[in-house]
Amino acid sequence: MGRVGNNTTLYNDDPLDLTFQTNISSDADILPAFIIWPIEKCIEANLINLTDDIMNSIYFYNGSEIKCREHAPVLTRSTFVRASVLSAIAVLSFFGNVATIISIRRGKRSRGRARPSWTAIYSLIFQLSIADLLVTIFCIGGEAAWSFTVEWYAGNVVCKLFKFVQMFSLYLSTFILVLIGVDRWLAVKYPMKSMATATRSGRLVIIAWVMSFILSIPQAIVFRVAEGPFVEEFYQCVTHGFYTERWQEQAYTTLSLIFMFVMPLLILVSTYVSTVRTIAQSEKVFKPEVIRHEKYLTPDMNRRRLIDRAKMKSLRMSVVIVAAFLIWWTPYYVMMVIFTFLDPDKKVSKIISHCK
Repeated sequence: MGRVGNNTTLYNDDPLDLTFQTNISSDADILPAFIIWPIEKCIEANLINLTDDIMNSIYFYNGSEIKCREHAPVLTRSTFVRASVLSAIAVLSFFGNVATIISIRRGKRSRGRARPSWTAIYSLIFQLSIADLLVTIFCIGGEAAWSFTVEWYAGNVVCKLFKFVQMFSLYLSTFILVLIGVDRWLAVKYPMKSMATATRSGRLVIIAWVMSFILSIPQAIVFRVAEGPFVEEFYQCVTHGFYTERWQEQAYTTLSLIFMFVMPLLILVSTYVSTVRTIAQSEKVFKPEVIRHEKYLTPDMNRRRLIDRAKMKSLRMSVVIVAAFLIWWTPYYVMMVIFTFLDPDKKVSKIISHCK
């Protein structure tokens, strides 16, 4: 949440280029407080070594105060490839979600007349498509565009709004996915009440939208446009400078982890386990009926078989939901925990970032 998702490297400038920038005071008669040198010039002048805290150190050279800085990040080949892949995924996902939305809207009336009990699940899939469309545009497409530009050019207001919508779309997609899992559990546990789930699911969708909005507000607070500590003028949309203590960032990351991963996972696993137990119990009841009437099928047995078939279909959908949730979210939060709590060194951080 608090990390920039762009994978970038430094300029390969000539080490002999000794150009530098200075921080000029507002009073032209006062000398600069310090001089900014590129790291390669500092190395050439033997000012720094591997044990120095370069970013926070001030060096003295011929009576001048020197600060050593890296060059600003630029678009590299690996970043370009990554951004291109994200763009391709965004385009495919965009058309896929739009096609799903159109298909559901067109078939809503006929489906509602033919199978009213399916209204709730298709309504939830429609909401999930909308949430995934937001994820496609702002998370995948937005990150792709940001990777191409490297620097943030859109200003502070757009920075806050962009990070807010990114988090909102992720929360909404997660919550709607949980609602689909709960709906499938209700269809198995209380099949005769499934007709009434459309109204109930509509209310739950509204709650999901409201919760997503509220939980995303901190993103607009912690993110801002800040100037990077580089030789060149460089601005980025980051959380740097907001947190005064490390525990504050860890607390925010923990809350995000709980609301977006731990709680949804517990709900999905609980509904899945309950679904399996319900189906297992119904099979125990159904088997004696089959044995007694193995030569012919009664209307009651036909009804039970249809219900059993519907339950198995709901179970398969529950398995897909839980598996997809684990596969897509676990790597992301594992890396988030590593960055936030384990504090890897610069080399390890770069390797992990390229694995995103």
